[in-house]
Amino acid sequence: MFQKTRIRLVTLNVIVVFLLLNGLGSAVYFTMKYRLYSQVDRELTKVTQRLTIDPLPRLQRINEDPFPYNRSERKKFNELDRRYALIAWDGLGQVIGTVFGDRLEPEDLSKFRHINKPDGIDTMSIDGQVYRVQTVTMPKKVVIGDHIQIAMQYQVVYNLAPEQNMLSSLLYVVAIGDAVSIVIAVVAGLFLARRALVPIQVSWEKQQQFIADASHELRTPLTAILVNLERLFRYPDHTIEQESEKIMIGMQEARRLSKLVSDLLTLARSDSNELQIMNQRLRLDELVLKCTQVFSQMAIVKEVSLETNIEQPLEIIGDEERLHQLLVILLDNALKYTNEGGKIFVSCKREGQRVAVMIKDTGIGIPKEDIPFLFDRFFRVDKMRSRQTEGTGLGLSIAKWIVDAHHGKIQVSSEEGVGTSFLLNLPLKQ
Repeated sequence: MFQKTRIRLVTLNVIVVFLLLNGLGSAVYFTMKYRLYSQVDRELTKVTQRLTIDPLPRLQRINEDPFPYNRSERKKFNELDRRYALIAWDGLGQVIGTVFGDRLEPEDLSKFRHINKPDGIDTMSIDGQVYRVQTVTMPKKVVIGDHIQIAMQYQVVYNLAPEQNMLSSLLYVVAIGDAVSIVIAVVAGLFLARRALVPIQVSWEKQQQFIADASHELRTPLTAILVNLERLFRYPDHTIEQESEKIMIGMQEARRLSKLVSDLLTLARSDSNELQIMNQRLRLDELVLKCTQVFSQMAIVKEVSLETNIEQPLEIIGDEERLHQLLVILLDNALKYTNEGGKIFVSCKREGQRVAVMIKDTGIGIPKEDIPFLFDRFFRVDKMRSRQTEGTGLGLSIAKWIVDAHHGKIQVSSEEGVGTSFLLNLPLKQ
């Protein structure tokens, strides 16, 4: 699945890069073409204006020297003007003469003529050569050899070979750049797609593991309930007192199953952002005191000492129900894994703009290598021990979500045989 996704991402990346580069290359190409053609058009206009100002232009016959001007007359035309050619036409559409600039073959002159051609600048392609031509209709006397004639229309012609060569070179560079960029896009796309899919793949593996663990956890109490119900049917004549042990086991497993389903539903809603935090002003010190009072009775039964140090008053903004659930999870874990004669210490005090809640026990502790995985769903340090204490492996995951939802932090420090400490930091204001 991830291989197909990687291929799709690379393909999409290559398509996007190809379209962007082609768009950019086309923009550069047509911008350069427009600028070159605009420069040529401005020079054509200048030559045409000079033609209209000249009172008696002198042209050459078709087969005469291509630049008949004497030295003084040649100074009128700079080097740029010599790249242009002027063709004069009579009223019958015949060439009567040409003047200065690019050499045009006599047999090609007639190809520039179009009857009733409107005035303006146009691009013409003749025998593989591209020309920029400006046509001007204007009756004007011109000198052809030693005679004066009337020219009805003029065409200023410029050979676009230099500009076409420049544009061809630019197009070649753009094409090479596109090819190289596509190769780079493929290589970079493979690398980036692999890097981008790593967290997705890890999340997918965690989800698969979560589903497998959840299925296993749900199957165990269901199996126990079914087995005990089947045992009841074997002896239909037995009284409730005789089968009380099986009924009690079934009830315990049913309660465990109900708690597991409730925890799973809580995590599922938190993942989909359906579970909202109902923020309101509350006294955190009173909430901690109430929770510790409940657990103090259970601690007495287990012969565990529960001590508190709660600063008053401590008012924060948060969800009282969820914070109560958080404290119950941590206190319940502390009581479960603290042996007889042990101690549990709970403190709640203000530290700057935050409230620090610490729940510390002298229990069996947690191996250092397992601490980074404590908040993973269904993670258990000792599965056999967790089974005996009726744990689901979801409590600390829910605790982590509650702390994050309140923009707080939770830290764990533990040492095997010494005890475990959970430190909560919650903001006073949000």
